[in-house]
Amino acid sequence: MQERWGQPAENLPAEHPAWALEAHYIALALADYICVLSPQKLILGGGIMQQEQLFPLIREEVRTILNGYIRAKDIMKENPHYIEPPKLGKQAGVLGAIALAIQAHKTIQ
Repeated sequence: MQERWGQPAENLPAEHPAWALEAHYIALALADYICVLSPQKLILGGGIMQQEQLFPLIREEVRTILNGYIRAKDIMKENPHYIEPPKLGKQAGVLGAIALAIQAHKTIQ
C-alpha cells in the first residue's frame, strides 16, 4: 500500500479511498472462497486487518459481489460474526502455534 499511496497503511486516515479499494480486493477473494468452500465463518487477521473500518466495507462488498447468488442468511444480512477478526487479536497466530505444539506433544506421549 505504501507504493500505491505514498505512505504506510497505518498512516492513512479511516476515510482514505485506499480502504474502499482494499475492501474490494479482499471481498473479491472472499466471494470466491464462499462460492467454492461454503465456509461457516471467515476470520480475517494480519496487519492490514488491524484497520477496524475495513470489516463493514468488506461485508458490504461481499454482499454486492455475490448479488444474491448465495442466499445464506449469514451473508446476506448484516451479520458481523460471519466475517470478523480473530477473537485473540494480534496474539492469534502465536497462541494458535502454542496450542498446536501442546496438542502434538500430548499425541507423542
